[in-house]
Amino acid sequence: MGLLDGKTALVTGASRGIGRGIAIELAREGAAVAVAARTVSPDSPARVDGDGARVGGSLDGLVVQITNEGGQAVAFPCDLSHADQITALANAVRDRFGRIDILVNNGMPQHTMTGRFWELPAEVYEGQMTIGPRSYFLAARACVPMMIEQRGGVVVNISSPGSCIDFYGAAYSVARAASDRMVQAFATDLDGTGVRAYSLWPSYIRTERLVMAAEGQPAGFDVPEGFDPATGANSPEMVGRGIARLAADEKDEMERNGKVVTLAELSDYYGFSDTDGRPAIRHMFIDPMIENFGRVFPLAFEKIAK
Repeated sequence: MGLLDGKTALVTGASRGIGRGIAIELAREGAAVAVAARTVSPDSPARVDGDGARVGGSLDGLVVQITNEGGQAVAFPCDLSHADQITALANAVRDRFGRIDILVNNGMPQHTMTGRFWELPAEVYEGQMTIGPRSYFLAARACVPMMIEQRGGVVVNISSPGSCIDFYGAAYSVARAASDRMVQAFATDLDGTGVRAYSLWPSYIRTERLVMAAEGQPAGFDVPEGFDPATGANSPEMVGRGIARLAADEKDEMERNGKVVTLAELSDYYGFSDTDGRPAIRHMFIDPMIENFGRVFPLAFEKIAK
């Protein structure tokens, strides 16, 4: 028996990275998983992103992996920069599975994320906001009415501490802050519906791009000198393990609805570890942030300072 037997999950940005790992782990816990992204076939050329990085991964390859493990997954091509495609995606998933119980908003634009804001092209900001919080909002807008009909569901926005400290540039920080604040507003509107909303901060995750950055390849961001992804980062599946337990905890005994949760916090509370048995990597930024700024945080971050 899996934690999510009988549930359907929709994961955006699922062809690679964190989204891919989330989809794999939700399927392992019994969910039927709808995976959405632009890159469908493994025969497609490796995408050349806005920062020049060439990153592989495809929906079809992901579906094959999940199916070979005994899970259920269906690929849904979608460009998250188009509002009509997001609406069509939600409707197609409901038509295919009959319900949507879990929405994981993981779309992330791939542009250079570092640099002073006035030196970056305007499309960096536009991409961060369009593929980030705009697509998160529109996907939730399309899926939540179905969840309300079902009297239950979970929306999870993938975000990061970049929402309140600056390490990937202004455009990234603004987009992450919007994603975090969004779930707070969602939770207010959803009060009494049985639908919950969270923003999740993973720490370093061993994505294709993180490995590329550690190897000195163009990845759109830098990592500390000497950083080793094998020991300093969790697997993408670890994020899925956290989401599975959060979604299965319908009583929300953590009382985190409408707030930010960290992967380390979920790991501590629910008692799970990574695929290699290691615990969640903790955010190196949070303790110094609290020490330096005390309780000067938006309400969404109030729990961090407690």
